[in-house]
Amino acid sequence: MKILVTGAGGFIGRHLLPRLTAAGHSVVAADILVPAAAPATPGTVWRRLDVLRVEEIYKLLSAERPDAIVHLVSWLAGPCEADPLRGWGVNFTATQHLLDAGMANGLKRFVFSSSVSVFGKGLAEPVQDEAVKEPATIYGQTKLACENLLRWYRDRRGLAAGAVRFPWVYGPGRENGITAAYSSKLVDAVARREPLVVDFPEEKGDWLYVKDAVKALLLLLDAGNPPRIAYNVMGGLYTVREAMAIAKRICPEADIAFAEAPAPSDNPYPLSYDDTPARRDLGWSPDYSLEEGFRDHIAIVRGEKGQA
Repeated sequence: MKILVTGAGGFIGRHLLPRLTAAGHSVVAADILVPAAAPATPGTVWRRLDVLRVEEIYKLLSAERPDAIVHLVSWLAGPCEADPLRGWGVNFTATQHLLDAGMANGLKRFVFSSSVSVFGKGLAEPVQDEAVKEPATIYGQTKLACENLLRWYRDRRGLAAGAVRFPWVYGPGRENGITAAYSSKLVDAVARREPLVVDFPEEKGDWLYVKDAVKALLLLLDAGNPPRIAYNVMGGLYTVREAMAIAKRICPEADIAFAEAPAPSDNPYPLSYDDTPARRDLGWSPDYSLEEGFRDHIAIVRGEKGQA
């Protein structure tokens, strides 16, 4: 199958590409910034794409005519709050252009990376897939709008489309996003043997290792047209303090201190989510416990193993 991956140079994209090529797919990797080493990536053709330029989307889709798209391009919460109009352009309008251009060129499947940010506060936990969705951020609003857009294209246009909703996704190579400071960057510091002061040790979230996030996308890609449009996929619920205790167990020499400040009170999302439908419909379950994910993350940062 020929698969276009948008945002392929980003955090999740870099982990997804080798899994797709290893499975025998022909991959077109698109990003606004093509990595310097990209042309040498085995089994992958790189193309530059600015999703805010509709003519570039149509030109790429008509030239490559992919069977499937895995759409990872997304402006994150902070930038969306600072510039809502651009956030809607990147997250929603570009998604619609990709869907239209894809279907005009024979597209069969569309897989989208959504987020638990589609849910608002005050819900019974663990939050069910079908719970009321009242996102408190522009980012969450754009993700919810895209889920509804996918439903329309599936119901009215016959496109096999779906999304997985990610919580905190951590792993080597994550530099951007608010939750990176509570997750990936802390593990990076442990791996590099750097002294670490954790500002908000009671901050709590669901930690999903990036290789499990990739697994969820691949399961949805293979599922074609599952019963639901969007699925919660979860890793494990931990405070930052609990997670760092696991990191300390793996690396006893780690210099970890805690600033005894309470967790911020303005978290706009619930903490725990139910992923039973994904387990039932997609065969989803995480391969990595938090400890296993940390061990893999640390080994990659230290150069003791490859990323794939």
